[in-house]
Amino acid sequence: MRERRPFYMTKFHCIGGDCPDTCCRDWEVVLDEESAAFYRTVPGELGGLLRASMTELDGEPCFYLKDGLCPLLNAQGLCRIQLELGEEHLSRSCDLHPRFAEEYGSLREWVVSMACPEAARLLLSDPAPVTFVEEQTDEPVSGCNDLDPRLFFSLVSLRKTAYGIVQDRSVDWQTRAARLLSLAEAYQRNLDQHRLSRLDGVIRRYAEGRYPNHLSLNTPDWSLLDTLEPINATWNTLWRQTRDFVPTEEVETTYHQATASWDHQWEHLLMYFLYRYVLKAVNDRQVLPRIRLAVYSVLWLRRMELAQFAHHGWSMEIRMDLLHRYSRQVEHSADNLQKLHTILTKTVI
Repeated sequence: MRERRPFYMTKFHCIGGDCPDTCCRDWEVVLDEESAAFYRTVPGELGGLLRASMTELDGEPCFYLKDGLCPLLNAQGLCRIQLELGEEHLSRSCDLHPRFAEEYGSLREWVVSMACPEAARLLLSDPAPVTFVEEQTDEPVSGCNDLDPRLFFSLVSLRKTAYGIVQDRSVDWQTRAARLLSLAEAYQRNLDQHRLSRLDGVIRRYAEGRYPNHLSLNTPDWSLLDTLEPINATWNTLWRQTRDFVPTEEVETTYHQATASWDHQWEHLLMYFLYRYVLKAVNDRQVLPRIRLAVYSVLWLRRMELAQFAHHGWSMEIRMDLLHRYSRQVEHSADNLQKLHTILTKTVI
């Protein structure tokens, strides 16, 4: 098995009580059967709490939430299972989160989710272009991936070209985003018409920098995020402030002056979304909505930040907080992610 991960993932570790948020908030903690069986045998006061905190969600064991938090957190926001039983007794989901893996035949790609503030910090803090590390393991291929090899390798080539567009710092990130959307639209158009023989030509044309003339990045429909199911009250407040905000030219100018030297972070976010989602199109042939999600997520985040800037000024802490809250709201809600995918499949924004 070949494994790939973004370079910053190699530096990641949970910072525990120093984290400005906790991954044990707002969603039930799903348990694997082995961990659940063990928790049922733990003696003493902790064992009683474990059993009292377990329930089922869609037929799977999980810990229910108490006031929005996992009941196994102590007053310092630390996990009692890890503290009292040891890290080896964490459930699989708790042990891996915010790390996730996707398998494509003999390739496994690891991602560390931006829902984690520390992961967001690692992605944004290094101005160098995002790179990836690979290793070959002795683990056998699972054999559970029934992929169309021609489409898969075409998507790999498409994503590589998309990376090149996004990391071309000779132009501003908005121009790069417009070129990225143009590539996705051309690719999807030929894919929908089953003209697979033309996909290589589309990729080659954009890889060589032969873009259509007069590309522009349209302003997205801000109201689309109104359709999402809010994960908590904080998101409601942030989005309401964004939706109702009408920026003046002065605010736009001041914001641009304050943040221009950090524009590489929008590039990094585009890379994150491309890496995480583009190859998933091998399962449903829907490339365009996934690349739209990448571009519009950056535009939505920038709009949210602009609204906060008008009231609080700019700081890295605000940007990282918005990013991790957006990721929790969109990427970690299957319903919300599917809702956006459906809208972005049908709508040219």
